[in-house]
Order: sequence, then C-alpha cells, then structure tokens
Amino acid sequence: MKRTCDSSADRLTDLPVEVIQRILVFLPIKDAAKTSVLSRKWRHQWRSIPQLVFDDGFARIPRVSESESESKVRNKFIMLNLYRALLVHDGPITKFVLSIPGLTPCDEIDNVVLHLSNKGLQDLTLEFYGPGYNKDGYQLHSSLFSAIHLKCLTLQSCEVTQPSWFIGFSKLTDLRLEEVTLPCDFFTNFLTMCPALESLRVTDCGGYAFELEIVAPFLKSFHLNGSLKDISFKCTPRLLSLTLDVYETDMHEMELAEANKNVPTRLPSPLHGLEVLEIIDVALDSLELKHVFLCLITSSPNLRRLRVEIDFNQLFYLAGTTEFSSIRKLLEAEDCPGFSGRFFQHLKVFRLEASCGTQVELDLVRFILATAPLLQRIHITPACHLSFETRLKFTVEAMRYKRVSKEAQLIYDMDFDQ
Repeated sequence: MKRTCDSSADRLTDLPVEVIQRILVFLPIKDAAKTSVLSRKWRHQWRSIPQLVFDDGFARIPRVSESESESKVRNKFIMLNLYRALLVHDGPITKFVLSIPGLTPCDEIDNVVLHLSNKGLQDLTLEFYGPGYNKDGYQLHSSLFSAIHLKCLTLQSCEVTQPSWFIGFSKLTDLRLEEVTLPCDFFTNFLTMCPALESLRVTDCGGYAFELEIVAPFLKSFHLNGSLKDISFKCTPRLLSLTLDVYETDMHEMELAEANKNVPTRLPSPLHGLEVLEIIDVALDSLELKHVFLCLITSSPNLRRLRVEIDFNQLFYLAGTTEFSSIRKLLEAEDCPGFSGRFFQHLKVFRLEASCGTQVELDLVRFILATAPLLQRIHITPACHLSFETRLKFTVEAMRYKRVSKEAQLIYDMDFDQ
C-alpha cells in the first residue's frame, strides 16, 4: 500500500513564506540559519527575516578571569560572525538587537549602525555590559540620527551627541537610556524633536545632576533613576505613570518647576492624566515632603495608584532628630493654599515599601485613610531587618485609624522571609 504520510512529510515545505518568516523571527539567529537544510524553500528564508537579535545566545559569556588578549580575540570573532550575517542578509531590517555580555565597543559597530540606518530600521537596542566589558562607552555613530523610521530606541553604556543636521524622530514612541553620557541640554532639544514619544525611561545618565524640561504631548509613561537638579513638566497632558528614583544626595537640591524662590506647593500645570505615581528611595523629611508630595500629589487630582519606597538608611539617621514633621500638618500648612481635603479623591491603591515603622509613615497612612473615599487597599511591606515587635506595633496603630472608604483594606506583610 502506498504510504499516505508523504503529504505530512512535506508540511514544512508547503508552509507559506509569510508563516516561515514568522517562525524564523522567534528563533535565535544561529538556529534560524540552520533551518536552511530543511528544504529548498527554507534554504534562504533566514536571510530575509526582518528582526535580527544578537544576544548571549549568539556568543558564549566570557569568564570573569578572561585575559585582555582573549577578550579582544573574542570581540573580533563576534563582530566577524555578525558581519557575515549582515552580509548575506537580503531585505529590510526593522528590528536589531546587539546585547552580548562582555562585548567591548569598537569601530566595527559604526559600520553596523551605518548599514542599519539605510535598512528601514524601526527598533534598535545597543547594550554593553557584563564580565569583560571595560566600561568604555560606545560613541553612537551620527548615522543613526538619519533613521527616520525609528520607533523604539534602547541604549546602554553609550555616548550620545546630537548632530546639528538632526531633524527629529517623528515616529519614535519608546526611548530607554541607561548609563548613557549625554550633553546637559540633550533632553531640552531632543524631546521636542520626538513629538510622538509615549514612553521614556532614563537610568543613571549624564554623570551629573541635570535639568529636565519635559515637552512631550503624547508621553504616557516616564521613569527616572539617577541624579536630578530640576524637572519641569511643561507639556505632558497625557502622562499616566510617573516613577521617580532620585539619588537622595540630589533630592535636597531638587526644584520641581519652581516659579519663585519659595518652596512650591504645586506644579504650574496640573497633571490631570496622571494615574500612577511611584516615588522610590525617598527620605520622608519635611524638605522632600514639600518638594515631592506637595508638588506631585497636589498637582495630580486623578491619582489612582501611589507607591512610596522608603530610603530606610536615611530614615534611621533622621529618626533621632527633630526634623520629622507630621505629613498632615505639612499638607494642611498655610503654604499649601486651598486645602480642603481634596487629595486622593480617586486613589484606590497605596503601597508603602521598605517601611521602618516611623511616626511619619503612620501619619501618611492615616492621612490617606482619612481622605481617600475610593480607597480599596493599603499594602505595607516592612524593611527586612524590622523586628516583629515594631511590625506589630505599627500594625495595631494603623488599624485604629478611621477610614473614609468602607472598602479600604490594610494589609501588612509580617513575613520575615521576604
């Protein structure tokens, strides 16, 4: 009897080209190249996949003790294979990822960036990190600024200088920068030339306390980690999520869109769209409360989720001083005009993390319970070193506070294995 499995044996061959391309996109580049042995139809398909990812699966991770000469040889070997892949590639490259641990920036990468800028690039990731990496940032080649179709850009350990002829990234929606060396006026100029930007993440960039003027009419998410001197939300009508993780040494110098020499109580332009606010590693002394809480909370009338992570090292330093002030008193102070208990009218979830069980934290919990009519949950996670007695005392005290919301639950994590 004639075998009936011939058709099933050719299923891979009979797949439409679009389906084959879709399959290849999800394979590591080395495995995608190996599919060329499956059939004639598959032989050259991997050469035209629009997404190329060169990560730790493309090259072995170097040993920590790898010598400098071995590192250079490995570096050249990686670039040689990367060149070969690009040389045989035929068609547009919409996504390109170069994220190999230990890879050192070199001149050959300039040629790669130049090549990509003419291939319809939409999503680019360049990351330099890991064992063997010598911390020399890659000087981003200016040709990238001619990639007018770019939508997503992720850079780590790079140096960026904006060329004078740059006309902007009109389609850029996602920008992520980590340990990137930037000129002091970079954001002031660059953001205005990226009108479609929706997500911005800045981590340990600049190497100095820089100033930020955010002009991004479509920005929805902003995450900042690092040194900051001044920030101004000049045009962010659609901002939904804001995360500030600012070094505490610079926090005392921070001026949030200050209009005069006095401490501001609110931003010049309210953040009506802001629904999620995260303030990380903050020390709750009166200065930071005025700067962070009074400006951001009073300027965010539609806030729905609030997360505060305590810088417990500074809290312990301040715990024995007289610098702690009641949050309620600060919010009701005369320098906060128009106070009428209107804060947190839409707040549903409040998370207090790395809590040290201080009175100022209790004041914050009490104030939110008393002013948030839609509150559903307060979740408190204590610092890992906090004793059981301190945790229990904090919980008992917090449970006594009146709640304006009947649905409000107070959850305190007593687990010592966190």
